[in-house]
Amino acid sequence: MKTESVWADRVPDRDGFGITVYSMAFRPDGTQVLVAVGNRILVYDANDGDLLHSLKGHRDTIYAVAYSHDGKRFASGGADKTIIIWTSKGDGILKYSHGDSVQCLAYNPVTQQLASATASDFGLWSPEQKSVQKHKVSAKVLCASWTNDGQYLALGQFDGTISVRDKRGGTKLKIERKAPIWCIKWSPPMPSTQETGDVLAVGCWDQTLSFYKLSGAQIGKDTKL
Repeated sequence: MKTESVWADRVPDRDGFGITVYSMAFRPDGTQVLVAVGNRILVYDANDGDLLHSLKGHRDTIYAVAYSHDGKRFASGGADKTIIIWTSKGDGILKYSHGDSVQCLAYNPVTQQLASATASDFGLWSPEQKSVQKHKVSAKVLCASWTNDGQYLALGQFDGTISVRDKRGGTKLKIERKAPIWCIKWSPPMPSTQETGDVLAVGCWDQTLSFYKLSGAQIGKDTKL
């Protein structure tokens, strides 16, 4: 398959935090893309690369950005241990903090609930709550993914643990692997069948790909990549 570049942008190092891109996120309707560069969030028009906003609210490098399912809000978090909730117009409307650097963010695909995770805990925030519910974890969280119905959150940890939590933070099950969990993703629903899509794909640091049901049962054997 032949590919071609649609647009590109060379980002200057404005604030001395470097120009490494740690995270990107498309708005659900595909019209805009967020790019975390240094301590700024750059908001681009996805079609032509026009820079719409250059947002500065963090005091250190941003590691994660994520859009809400309806595109009305997005969130950012990073080395300054702070989460910022932004409107789609680029206005920061809320901040909350963790005790460690924020490693990843994941918006619930059904509600406005946001999951934020660090090396020591994860938090669950929603507009209806006055405070953020935080829950301890056994090791640094590297990745997170919600089930399609928004009922369960899978957390991939550095110690090889996959922790599946309900939307209140309670533990549903744990899966133990032998290497850090580098990426996880629930499969999408399949409209032509009765399948709900609750199959978790897991990529590990030991170069294996595996699949699990919501019950914790593994589907088939590991695939060596």
